[in-house]
Amino acid sequence: MAPTVVGHVTIDGATAFTPRDILSWMTLRPGASYSSAAWRNDSLSIVERFRSEGYLDMHLNTRELFAADSATVDLAITINERRRTLLGSLRIAGNSAVGSTELLDLLDSRAGSPLDQRLLESDVAVVLARYEKHGYPLAHCTVDSLMLSKGETTDSLSVTLVIEEGPRVNIQEVRVEGNRETATGVVLRESRIRMGELYDPDRMQTVRQRLLRLNIFSSVSEPELYLHNDVGGVLIRVQEGSTNTFDGIAGYMPGNGVGDEGYFTGLVLVSMRNLFGTARKMQFRWQKEDRHSQELAIGYVEPWLFDLPLNVGVDFQQRRQDTSYVRQGGSMRAEWMLSEVLAVSLIGSTESVIPSADSTAARVPRSSTTSAGVEVVYDTRDDLYSPTEGARYRADFHYGRKVVDETRSTDGPSGNVQRFTVDLDSYRTVFSRQVFALGIHGRQVQGAAVDESEFYRFGGANSLRGYRENQFVGTRVGWVNAEYRLLLARRSFVYAFLDAGYYYRPANELLGTIVGEAFQYGYGIGLRFDSPLGNLGVSFALGKGDSFAQGKVHIGILNEF
Repeated sequence: MAPTVVGHVTIDGATAFTPRDILSWMTLRPGASYSSAAWRNDSLSIVERFRSEGYLDMHLNTRELFAADSATVDLAITINERRRTLLGSLRIAGNSAVGSTELLDLLDSRAGSPLDQRLLESDVAVVLARYEKHGYPLAHCTVDSLMLSKGETTDSLSVTLVIEEGPRVNIQEVRVEGNRETATGVVLRESRIRMGELYDPDRMQTVRQRLLRLNIFSSVSEPELYLHNDVGGVLIRVQEGSTNTFDGIAGYMPGNGVGDEGYFTGLVLVSMRNLFGTARKMQFRWQKEDRHSQELAIGYVEPWLFDLPLNVGVDFQQRRQDTSYVRQGGSMRAEWMLSEVLAVSLIGSTESVIPSADSTAARVPRSSTTSAGVEVVYDTRDDLYSPTEGARYRADFHYGRKVVDETRSTDGPSGNVQRFTVDLDSYRTVFSRQVFALGIHGRQVQGAAVDESEFYRFGGANSLRGYRENQFVGTRVGWVNAEYRLLLARRSFVYAFLDAGYYYRPANELLGTIVGEAFQYGYGIGLRFDSPLGNLGVSFALGKGDSFAQGKVHIGILNEF
């Protein structure tokens, strides 16, 4: 059966608005499909619009005139505006903690404007929010009309907002529920709630996000205010999640021709984020990029040293580059958390490069480097694994002295080395359950003593997709990752991506190589979802000029145990 179509729409009796204005508020216009629900919604929209302009007693009559075959329906609207009510004056009474001038400046309602009930309710919420900022979370505000003055065509209503301030609340205790392995002191420390501070709802909202960012709780409730024997307190409910993470990535690189077999690459990352329930962290990382190259790293972080917002970490790394050399070293980091989202670190490191003993012509000299650096991190992401809003910015600078062992190698001079690194990852919800993610990354190393062992390497699943792991090297590199994600669940989504990268590699007289510089790009699709094995990610990527058969497949498993 064909739907009923709206024919004519007649609007009578209105003087404050034209029939064209009123028709623009409606969904049932001539030619639209008729439904009784849409007709009711349109009627409510008209009433609300008139009341927002001060016509509080307006009356609306509606009629439907159906054709004999019900193919069309004419709609008739008759409006009786009655008298308009304006806001004569607005006063505040009962306030002592917050001045009347400060409160009145917050209000959108103004004398002489139409009396809008919804706007007045919004103003009441603003007043209560300001009282909460001043430590009065139990304040009440009610609307009291004092006098109604009638005019020839309009009425004037004087309104008073009456405030009951209630007690000023200082936080004297914090209770934690739901933690089984994590020490209560860790939750109190990371919440950064100070005993005796005034209750501030904005600060309480950041507590939940701060605890979630520890990545040791599966859920954290909004802190709840309570009063017990006139003592103010906050209750924090947490639910512990798995604090150990196994992250695995596997890839297959096809051979280049007959007799050249393909090979697997891989990444294993084991992270323990809550050792002994104290939020101490330890991490192990192993990566195999090709047949002959691999990387190993292990690190440990001691949080809140001396009960200060100071995290101290140490790590060790070793890299074997094909059959040319081994690069190994360690570093120590002291991170000062200036706020919930901003941290500054001082870093000291040392490393050595050892050419392979069986190398007949060493590509790099035997050397050792000692350096110091500073790092700044600003992180506002709402989730570490699948952010929907926020950004992460990281920048660092390192200055070091490199000494070449001239007794074993005369290739290259000793000298100073500087390193610069910039990372920016931004996330924004575009539409419901749709997120646009953009990452911009840059690296540069410079100095007279720089050799191939200190070049930056990129390419593969975590940088420029569509290429082999660490396929490109250079003294100056950069890449951009753009993803459009469709969320299927909290940490599950499908996405399309486009990556672009750049590298610059200087000439090397010893190896007889010339300057290398190029732009590359990759694109593809991917999926991340929860499975019995953990959080599984699969992506398919094509590089510049690749055919479908040359595409790269990357598989990643995020398994919590």
